[in-house]
Amino acid sequence: MIDAIGITKHYGSEPVLKGVSLRIGKTDKIGIVGKNGAGKTTLAGILAGEDRDFEGDLRKTAECRVAYVRQSFASSGATAVEYMIEPFIARRSELARLEEEMSAATGRELESVLGRYGELRSRYDAEAGDGAEDRAVRYLAGIGLGDRADTPVSVLSGGERNALALGRALVARPDVLILDEPGNHLDIWGLAWLEGFIREYPGAVLVVSHNRYLLDRVANRIVEVEDGVATEYAGNYSAYRLERLRTAVSGEMAWKADEKKIARLEEVVRRFEEIARRTADPAWGRRLRARRTHLEKTRETAARRPDAPDASFSISFATDASKADFALRATGLSRAFPGKPLFENVSLTIRTGERVALVGENGSGKTTLLEEILARARTGDRSVMIGPSMTVSYCSQHGDGFARGETVFGACQKAGAKTEDEAWKALSRFLFSREVLPREIRTLSGGETNRLQLSLAIIARSNFLILDEPTNHLDIAACEAVEDALAEYDGTILAVSHDRYFLDRIATRVVEIDNGSLVEWEGNFSEFWLSRYGSSVRSPRKPAKKEASGTTRETPRKGAARTPANGNGDNRTRENIEARIMALEAEQRETEAAMNAAFSRGELSKARSLGSRLATITREIERLYERWS
Repeated sequence: MIDAIGITKHYGSEPVLKGVSLRIGKTDKIGIVGKNGAGKTTLAGILAGEDRDFEGDLRKTAECRVAYVRQSFASSGATAVEYMIEPFIARRSELARLEEEMSAATGRELESVLGRYGELRSRYDAEAGDGAEDRAVRYLAGIGLGDRADTPVSVLSGGERNALALGRALVARPDVLILDEPGNHLDIWGLAWLEGFIREYPGAVLVVSHNRYLLDRVANRIVEVEDGVATEYAGNYSAYRLERLRTAVSGEMAWKADEKKIARLEEVVRRFEEIARRTADPAWGRRLRARRTHLEKTRETAARRPDAPDASFSISFATDASKADFALRATGLSRAFPGKPLFENVSLTIRTGERVALVGENGSGKTTLLEEILARARTGDRSVMIGPSMTVSYCSQHGDGFARGETVFGACQKAGAKTEDEAWKALSRFLFSREVLPREIRTLSGGETNRLQLSLAIIARSNFLILDEPTNHLDIAACEAVEDALAEYDGTILAVSHDRYFLDRIATRVVEIDNGSLVEWEGNFSEFWLSRYGSSVRSPRKPAKKEASGTTRETPRKGAARTPANGNGDNRTRENIEARIMALEAEQRETEAAMNAAFSRGELSKARSLGSRLATITREIERLYERWS
């Protein structure tokens, strides 16, 4: 459908893409990964035909229709349905204008108008423009927004706008769908819907994403953009990660072997030099020159030491120990907006050292609950008790806890840094340069603000982290660095996140806000999801809401009975497969982390052995997913 050949793109004098080639077939599902600023969005725009300022060749088949959904969404005064069919409304207006021109034109002018009209009419008919409204209404009903058809776009949530932008692209029935961070602003249910949608889409889909779980479930090829170069890997995200780790281990072994060889040759040259100095025999001079030549050629052809896979930054959270039995006790919390109750008379207790995930639909009140807890704690309200000797750090979703005009160094001083050197020591772990210290925080990007908040938690030696979407705006390598640090963190964590990989690695208990109440689950997120909604693989949309109870519900037991997914005799087999997938995915994450750690320590034989085990696990997971499907 699309063939990109030798695409090169510069911003000023700096090349962002260097001779990138990529072919997109009719049913390909391609994931694009890479660090922030690597050129992923630039490549997506070029493939979509929206950026023509590049060198190289971009070819499309004549019938190929491409739709591009950006990660940013411009607001609109139109209703949901009107927004989705705007391109068709514009084409209808243009067709009507050309029809008027035809009625008055003659001769060559008429031929020109007829040509333009025929071309536009063919495109309109190929996209089934007359049925656009019906498709838009069916799409809205399918994603649970059927009652929002006449709602102005400006009042919809971020997740609803994301779904709407995707719907607008789909109404045109594209052959190739290019999605740039489609999971932004979607809740866990929206992400589950998106996963199923991409897998079942009949055309080609190219998705730029930092969501590792989504890439694992939908991609059959991964394209990594790094230093302006695109490298393709067969399979999903896990297969890509495994191949990168294996390549790094093999490269490290080759580099070490060559280093030993060079060291032996250097010793031979040194000995020959000593002999040549002690003797006047010209033969030793010839031997010395030959050995030096051999040494130089060996150095030139020696393997280069590979970079650590996904090397980003390495951090650790030092904490001050707490002897308190609890980190948080909150009782009788209620909050409502005009016409919209969020939660009523809920209570939450978090024991010292617990790792709790707070989940729920967009708009259910997760961030509001965190802010209510913190506000009451600050004012000494007895309904919220923070454990004695607890030092709390709050990392907000939008970094809105800073004073306007506050500098980075000023924020570091408030957190406890006494000098610029001390502040920079913490900031440098998150890849900040020293030049960031005098900058105003409002000039930082979203990812930089998130990294700053985590840096401040390190400076404060916090033993209680309250995190609201801590991996937003971070690339995959940065997400994994944060996860590695939090996995080793011995303090208490309360985190809101839509990142399933993050939740499964960090949380040991899940609390869901559901229709104004809290539902608690002891276990990780995948166990919660399977128990609560019946499928860890592809979830249904969240069930219709019941009447609010205004209380915290009893914690479900592990392994408690669930409503059958399909109501047939295959349910037990299905549940067994799902349980096996969950166990293997947990083992996959642990084995991958162990392999990475072994590589970092130079234990290459162990890393290779773990790589073989990881390959076996990954193949078995894919086999079970196929069986489940």
